[in-house]
Amino acid sequence: MARETIIIAKNTHETTLIGVDSSNAAEILQYVLSDSVNSEFKQIISILKDNLRNKEKYCKANVSEKAKNMYEMRFTNNGRNDRIYCQEMTESQKRVIIMIELYQGKKSQEIPKGWKNRIETMGTYKYEIKK
Repeated sequence: MARETIIIAKNTHETTLIGVDSSNAAEILQYVLSDSVNSEFKQIISILKDNLRNKEKYCKANVSEKAKNMYEMRFTNNGRNDRIYCQEMTESQKRVIIMIELYQGKKSQEIPKGWKNRIETMGTYKYEIKK
């Protein structure tokens, strides 16, 4: 069964769509709309909509082959080290980025083993895109 996503942003030509997994939407949106993170989130969304790459803000989550389509949004301003793990896919010649899960308070360079398993699981999710 496909998971549902809600599109929250897209570029002018609708070639890049950014969505959020509906089952985690409340937590993720509350986080990104908070005053302390919102400007950084807008910066990341702008980078993605312009089809640019900035490894400081958005990069591939190099975990394993199972998670080859997984990326992370990095929130590091004000001493934070938080991540939103995303799945990136192509559908109808459009780049679709789906924010799946929030991970707050990353403590080291390495991804903890429990989170590696979570990221691999997220990499297997199939989505239904609601526009």
